[in-house]
Amino acid sequence: MIERLQGFEAAAGVWERDLLPSRVAGYQPGWLDELCLSGEVAWGRLGLHESARHAGRRLSATVPVALLLRRDLAWLLTPRPAPGDAATEPMAAASPIQPSGPARDVLAHLERAGASFVDDIASGVRRLRVEVEEALCELVTAGLVTGDGFAGLRSLLHGEKRRRVRPGRPVAPRPSPGTGRWARLLPPATPAADDIVEAKARQYVKRYGVVFRDLLQREPDVPAWRDLLRVYRRLEMRGDLRGGRIVGGFVGEQFAAPEALEALRAVRREEPSGQTVRISACDPLNLVGIITPGPRIPAVPGHHVTYKDGVPALEETRDRRRSTAARKRR
Repeated sequence: MIERLQGFEAAAGVWERDLLPSRVAGYQPGWLDELCLSGEVAWGRLGLHESARHAGRRLSATVPVALLLRRDLAWLLTPRPAPGDAATEPMAAASPIQPSGPARDVLAHLERAGASFVDDIASGVRRLRVEVEEALCELVTAGLVTGDGFAGLRSLLHGEKRRRVRPGRPVAPRPSPGTGRWARLLPPATPAADDIVEAKARQYVKRYGVVFRDLLQREPDVPAWRDLLRVYRRLEMRGDLRGGRIVGGFVGEQFAAPEALEALRAVRREEPSGQTVRISACDPLNLVGIITPGPRIPAVPGHHVTYKDGVPALEETRDRRRSTAARKRR
């Protein structure tokens, strides 16, 4: 399942609230931690981004992060400073990444010592634990660090909520401190450009089953369509993909995995059953306004899309739920 979703960036807060539970029955947070701690799965931002300190915001549940198989880090992560350059390159005058002093200290420590626990980082940089946690929030937002397990991200998000709690509201207990180590987020090697394009082209087929140019509007860092076409045409000649006019209403070449094509044919033979599916607007399957008529629905946590027999039927937002609840009370 993560193999299909990998490389898609969604708001950090919706992965365990919406995306994973909608695909895995009885989802438990510990399952994702086990996959991360075993070395199979990693998490983080795929590219480098402006420091949270200079963007006027901190780490929040809306910051987009991706889950990915660790073996695919090489082609999913964008190029970034090599070890030894982290303390200088991100702070270059022309770079949008300008971490604060504590964040620079933490980054330099992770380069010297490698993966480290929060307490070890605090001791190494001679700063308070809370300063280290705030620095990690900044570095996660910038796309420079990741953690052993997803529990580390959970802990940082919870800590930010505690610091922003409003007067008079109860404060939830702090999660268990067993959040694992923190490390630089780096690819093991940089593949050739053609290899990256082919890997991404195959990933889009794995995610959607059918691929055409308009479908990829929500994908991050998409290669030029002409480069993807070369890969898809080659895969079609090998018999790995089927080409043709598969989805009506769109111009340009289209390609589908054989199993996806069979599934589409089976759906055409079935009568509508009234099946309803509700997903988060942050889900990659939120294709309203992309492959269906009407305006696009923003990928915002708290917004949902309801499909009835595959047709978008309703956009549900937090504001709409509040107004509905208010009417019921009246």
